[in-house]
Amino acid sequence: MTTSHSPWAGWAIAAAVMTLVIAGCSSSIDTTGPTVLTTSTIDSRGGIPRGYPTETDVTSPLVISALGPNPIPVTGTDGMLHVAYEIEVLNFSPRPATITKIETLAGGPDGTVVSTLDQGQVSARSILVGNFSWTPFTEIPVGRTVLMVLDDEYESPDDVPSVVTHRLTATFGQATPEDAASAARYPDNVTQFGGTVMTSTDLPVVIGPPLAGDSWVVGDGCCGLSQHRAGMMAVGGRINGTERFAVDWLRIDPDAVPLSRSRGDGSKNEDYFAYGAPLLAVADGTVVAVVSGEQDQVPQQVPKDMPFDQLGGNYVIIDIGNGNYAFYAHLKPMSATVNVGDLVTMGQVIGNLGNSGNTSEAHLHFHVSRAAVPLSGDNVPYEIDSFTFVGSADTGALVKGPNEGDRTDQLPLDGAVVNFPPVP
Repeated sequence: MTTSHSPWAGWAIAAAVMTLVIAGCSSSIDTTGPTVLTTSTIDSRGGIPRGYPTETDVTSPLVISALGPNPIPVTGTDGMLHVAYEIEVLNFSPRPATITKIETLAGGPDGTVVSTLDQGQVSARSILVGNFSWTPFTEIPVGRTVLMVLDDEYESPDDVPSVVTHRLTATFGQATPEDAASAARYPDNVTQFGGTVMTSTDLPVVIGPPLAGDSWVVGDGCCGLSQHRAGMMAVGGRINGTERFAVDWLRIDPDAVPLSRSRGDGSKNEDYFAYGAPLLAVADGTVVAVVSGEQDQVPQQVPKDMPFDQLGGNYVIIDIGNGNYAFYAHLKPMSATVNVGDLVTMGQVIGNLGNSGNTSEAHLHFHVSRAAVPLSGDNVPYEIDSFTFVGSADTGALVKGPNEGDRTDQLPLDGAVVNFPPVP
């Protein structure tokens, strides 16, 4: 299931349509008087978004829109509140566009700047639709759309705006000769507003650990640039951030330098410290899906041409209540100890970690969704109720802290090394 071909990538690899009802079409309607079209909401700006003039027409070559769902702030192991979401930018001009800056504004176009991305940071957070990977580029081609993955950070809940919008600055390159006439209608550079995002008032679901024991590492986690963050897919009738808060859990030898995830050369699944580890129910709930018959993959090889419905390999989905579903992917073949319809309790063993599906080494892909399917539902944040924060593995060696020790109700961030309680 996971779009991360390498679970180590986040660490060391790094025109409106209007429907009119004509009164004369039905003999049951009185056509002798005037036809009046009414609406329950009158827009005093005539549909023109804030930040654009109402007294004159201006071209807006970039069409900036927010993608759902409304983001839920989540507390990370850095103590900050993280708000992760996406916007899309369509280049409607006849010239290639380069976004040179994005500012996130609290409230509307006149709001305070809460974060700024320069041109290099914009490029790093851009996914050109059709490329489906972190492929470096500087220009948005004519008629193409770029997806921007954004992550705002705040020190306290009081700092989080209820609404943000975005101010984009962009320049435009040369048009082709056949588009030169239409290109003259557009400026060489613009500052535009758009992508209004409402912050959700929901709280992250609090869960128990999905694993037990020491030396677990967050691979491709929130809130950095990773394969999971790039997992924008056209699925379920929309563009969806299918793995926005997903984690690939790997296990290390914390004393090794450089850090090691396996014994020997890692050519066998059994070489990996993570392989075979028990998987735990993160909450009381009901099992709604189980796949257990897929074979493990050969380590260090990326599967090719894998069918879409087999990306998760062996997996379990548990309804943990309040519209939330816990998804565990890449289980060891035939290791699931639960069946559809079973009631489970927090901490119960539900299977064992393996290397099945779209994966290059043994790890647990875990996320929480708002639907009982792997990828189509809203991918939402969660906080783990109890664990010990050890440090980070971002440099290829274990770096202690900062502020190592017991943590409650936090989301372990990308590269974090944590210890979980033993199996109950």
